[in-house]
Formats: sequence, C-alpha cells, structure tokens
Amino acid sequence: MKPTRLSLAVPLAAVLAAVLAACGATSSDGGSGPDASAADVTVTAAGMAFDPGTVAVAAGETFTIALVNEDAMPHNIAIYTDDSKSEKLFEGGMVTDGTVVYDIGALDAGEYFFDCSLHPDMTGTLVVEG
Repeated sequence: MKPTRLSLAVPLAAVLAAVLAACGATSSDGGSGPDASAADVTVTAAGMAFDPGTVAVAAGETFTIALVNEDAMPHNIAIYTDDSKSEKLFEGGMVTDGTVVYDIGALDAGEYFFDCSLHPDMTGTLVVEG
C-alpha cells in the first residue's frame, strides 16, 4: 500500500481560520506502510505518551513528522501556536496501529505545542530553529 501524505501549507502572515479540518491518514499494515526513517522527525506514541517529548526542525522549510503508534488505541498529532491551543496550525488524521507520515508546511522560528486530539494529556514541544 502506498503511503498517503498529508499536506497543509501554513501561511506565515495570515491567521489560520476554522477552515482546518481533520485530515485523513493511512496507517501501516505491518510492512507496506510509510517508512518512519524517511521522515524529518519521528514521534512514537506508547504508553499514552509521546517519545521524544521535544522535536526540532528547521524554520522556513516544509517538513515531515512520522507518528509511530504502539498503543492499542488511535492517536494523532495536532500542532498549535502554544499550549493555550487557541490557534491550531495542523491536525493530522488518526492512526490506530502502525505509522503515518504527516507533511507540515513551513513554520516561523519558535516553540510550538503539540498533542493528541483524543488524549490531551499526550503533549510535546516542536522547536522550529532558524
């Protein structure tokens, strides 16, 4: 099965509106799914936590995040400007088991917050360096 990549261009000057909806995703079926090693960063969901809790990418460049779900329940990654969650920049589709690779638009340098939409206690930090 060919992996499905999700893409969302993040306009740096515009405020993102409620137009953002949950994106679909394709999970791996145990061997023919997306290759996490090809992503810019990889985050594993295991034991109702993200590992690592902090990931870094370059500013001003699109990037990919592989989510490897090792739990028996669905997870995703949603990225916000900060932990108030007042401005959502990206929400990836759920993956029940296996791996999904999300394409994320370029972001300005800074520190961003991410979580699982279904499990808000699963959180992390995205550092955009530049």
